[in-house]
Amino acid sequence: MRQLARPLLILPLCSIVAALVAPTAFAADKPAKKEGSFGGTKATGAYLTKEQLRSCFAKQDKVKVDDDELTKEQAAIAAQKTEIARVGDELKAKLEAIDRTSAEVVDGYNNAVQARDKQIDAYQARVTAFNTRVESNQAAHSEFSTGCSSRRYFEEDETAIRKGK
Repeated sequence: MRQLARPLLILPLCSIVAALVAPTAFAADKPAKKEGSFGGTKATGAYLTKEQLRSCFAKQDKVKVDDDELTKEQAAIAAQKTEIARVGDELKAKLEAIDRTSAEVVDGYNNAVQARDKQIDAYQARVTAFNTRVESNQAAHSEFSTGCSSRRYFEEDETAIRKGK
């Protein structure tokens, strides 16, 4: 009879220990809210609300689109500048070989110079407009940086926004 009594005493002790450990295991299983930040850096400051986060994502997307457009525009402006330089070199070479006694040849050369001057004017206007857009883009970068990049948000809010909620 004594042999049966020992296992019965151990069983209640195990159930008591299991009952004490179980509530802490369940509390540890509860996932904490994950934090996110713009740029992958550890951000500080107050958490963004869902609406603020939505606004920050819109600003970030706009800045990226503007950056891409400005890069393409910069390449096009560089190509235009190269073309103007090429035409200028051709005109220099023609000037040395021009027959200055022929009014027709001189008029043709002058018309080519005037066409190049129009190209230069168009280039200057394009560069001015481009520089204005660059300044605007820099202001948008600064606004995003001060209002969004140093702020934290919850990843579950990001997921909901990305899903359209």
